[in-house]
Amino acid sequence: MTTPVNPHPNAHPSAAAFRDPAALATSLARMGPAVRSRTRAITRHHAMLLRARIQRNASGRPGPNVITGQYRASWDVKVTVSGGRVSAVVFTEAPQSRRLEYGFVGADRLGRYFQQPPYPHIEPAFRQTEPGYLDALQTGVLG
Repeated sequence: MTTPVNPHPNAHPSAAAFRDPAALATSLARMGPAVRSRTRAITRHHAMLLRARIQRNASGRPGPNVITGQYRASWDVKVTVSGGRVSAVVFTEAPQSRRLEYGFVGADRLGRYFQQPPYPHIEPAFRQTEPGYLDALQTGVLG
C-alpha cells in the first residue's frame, strides 16, 4: 500500500505536502513563470475571441447594421501584464458604440431628436465568451 503524498483527509489526491517553507517557496517560484505565461495566453485568446464575437454581432440585425464597416473595424484588444496580474481590455473609441448598445431617446447637442432602439452586440458577446474563459483558466492554469 502506498502512502499518499499529503496524508490530510481533505487533501486533493495529487496535492503535495510541504513542511519546509523554503521548499514551498522554491516550488511556487518554479511554477510562477509557467502559470503567468499560460494565463496570459488564455486571456489573450479569449479577448481576441470576444472582439471577433462583438464584430460579428455588429454585422447586421439583431445588432447594428453595417454601413461603412468602420465601426466594426474600430474594435481593438489590449493585454497588459503588471504586478503579477494579467488583464485584457476589448474596446473601441467609436463615439456611436454606447448609443448602438443601449439605444438613445432624446435630443443630442445639436438639438436633433432621436428615438433609436438598442442593438445589443457587446453584452451578448461577453456573456457568450465568459464561461469558456473561466473554464479555460480553471483547467489550463489552476487545474
